[in-house]
Amino acid sequence: AVHRKHHHFSDQEGDPHSPHLKGLWKVLLWNALYYARETRKPDVVEKYTRDIPHTRVETLFLSRGGLGLALGMALFTGAFGYFAGWWGAAIGAVTFVVQGMSYINLNAIINGACHVLGYKNFDNTATNLRLVAWLTGGEGLHNNHHAYPAASKFSMNRRRWEFDPAWPVIKALSALSLAEP
Repeated sequence: AVHRKHHHFSDQEGDPHSPHLKGLWKVLLWNALYYARETRKPDVVEKYTRDIPHTRVETLFLSRGGLGLALGMALFTGAFGYFAGWWGAAIGAVTFVVQGMSYINLNAIINGACHVLGYKNFDNTATNLRLVAWLTGGEGLHNNHHAYPAASKFSMNRRRWEFDPAWPVIKALSALSLAEP
C-alpha cells in the first residue's frame, strides 16, 4: 500500500517518504517510521491493496505487527539451531537481525538517495544509482522502475552498462517454471 501510494504521489504532497518534501536525511534516517505510520491508516491500506488477495497466513500472522516478525525469527533461528546446535541458533539470530537492518537501511537509500542523487533515463522524479542497484537486486535503477513500475527487469538497455542483478535469477527461475517475468 505504501509503495503504491508513493508511486501515486511521487515527490508531491501525499508521498509518504519523499526526500524532496521531508528532506534527504530525514528519509534516510526515519524511512521505516514513515512506512509504519502509513500502514496504520486503514483507508490507505484499503485503497491501495483492493486488488491483492489476502491469504490466511497473512491475516493470521503478518497483520498482527510483531507476531509475524517474531515467528519468522523463531523459524529462522530454529532452523540454524537444528542443524548446528546452540551456536548455529546464535548465528541464525544475528543473521536475521543483520538482514532485517540491511533491508531497512537499503530501503531508505532507495526511497531517499534514489530520488535525489544519480542519473535519469526517463522524465520522472526518481534517479538511478548503479551501486545501489547492485546491493538491492536492481532496485537502485529507481528511475527506470518509476517509468515502468510493473516491469520485472529494471535495466532498460538505454545505457549498456546498466545491469539488474535480479534479472538473471528471474530468468533462471522462469526456465524452471518457478517464476514468471
